[in-house]
Amino acid sequence: MITGDQALTACHVASQVNICSKPVLILTRMKTSGFEWVSPDETDRVPYRAEEVKELSESHDLCISGDCFEMLQRTDAVVQVIPHVKVFARVAPEQKELVLTTFKTVGRMTLMCGDGTNDVGALKQAHVGIALLNAEPVQKAGSKSQSSKLESKSGKLKKPKPANESSSQLVPPASSSAKAPSSRPLTAAEKQREKLQKMLDEMNDESDGRSAPIVKLGDASMASPFTAKHASVAPTLDIIRQGRSTLVTTLQMFKILGLNCLATAYVLSVMYLDGVKLGDVQATISGVFTAAFFLFISHARPLQALSAERPHPNIFCAYVFLSILGQFAMHLFFLMSAVNLASKYMPEECIEPDSEFHPNLVNTVSYMVNMMIQVATFAVNYMGHPFNQSISENKPFKYALYSAVVFFTVITSDMFRDLNDYMKLEPLPEGMRSK
Repeated sequence: MITGDQALTACHVASQVNICSKPVLILTRMKTSGFEWVSPDETDRVPYRAEEVKELSESHDLCISGDCFEMLQRTDAVVQVIPHVKVFARVAPEQKELVLTTFKTVGRMTLMCGDGTNDVGALKQAHVGIALLNAEPVQKAGSKSQSSKLESKSGKLKKPKPANESSSQLVPPASSSAKAPSSRPLTAAEKQREKLQKMLDEMNDESDGRSAPIVKLGDASMASPFTAKHASVAPTLDIIRQGRSTLVTTLQMFKILGLNCLATAYVLSVMYLDGVKLGDVQATISGVFTAAFFLFISHARPLQALSAERPHPNIFCAYVFLSILGQFAMHLFFLMSAVNLASKYMPEECIEPDSEFHPNLVNTVSYMVNMMIQVATFAVNYMGHPFNQSISENKPFKYALYSAVVFFTVITSDMFRDLNDYMKLEPLPEGMRSK
């Protein structure tokens, strides 16, 4: 907590909102010289030593006020003390900025909530800045519906007045009536000033808490990437949930793209030299399935509850590389085994790589296996709990998986021969079909 209030007030509020859960000690200047840690009721006193602050913070929650910052900077103890303090009281705007820069120096990830101009420096220094607008809290559903009913009733009772009647009741400003009873024409500057004043009055009248608050010059929102519509720190949880969901989704997209690219590269390079190609209809259906999976996989919403587990912070890490290489090795073994099995049923013939596409058993098997690899890649690398919805909760993605399984069953079993002929798929031998 970073506040401009007195230390005792700040410590009391911090204990009320569970920022402080252990006995509190406040760094106070001694009457003679030096500083010491004093409890709020002044029963406990601990001598101040910068090297002992870390150990002291394990048994107590520490609080320092703005007048201690000068001493910390003079003795080069900022990095030793500030990271272990829970409450900062009576701090100036530049001291708030110092707190954030110190946290960043020791490697902390910082998120700052602020609602005023004095928070601008700290909001800029934080990794994530959230500006809180000074607006009324969001009304509950019941009270909102009641207020809307009251408004509708009052709207029915009040009838709009005619334009001439309302304009006749307008009272001219006192200054103009006192100076000149006859209305003189206004200059362009006066008209512009009047128009601007009218717009400001309308905006102030309309700010009833239900509509989005109006951002004024000097608000903290000018310096922060996020702005909460109301004076509550609850959006912090939303930002963390959405951020984790975005990171997890990005990670799974990279893995899926990497595996699909590796499998497709093998089919289009090594197997192409052996005469294995894809027909136009086959490539189109495969592309439609891939596009649908990419679309539906992004429909996963973040879970409401925050997990103690955190996602991998980096895309380029050992976990991702080992996962991709391990899966690609399995897919490659499956693909090569299936193609070698199909080659045994093929007649001895030399197929030129640049010749026209002609359906044969090797083409059919390679197409089926390649599509199965793509679908398995999406299903296996989907990251659900504890960050996003699971596959069963992401219904569009689940139904897309079911439809792919049904499609594979149909074309592999040769249930509809006309469909396989349209896709230029050769019938599989009985023993190979079961495998």
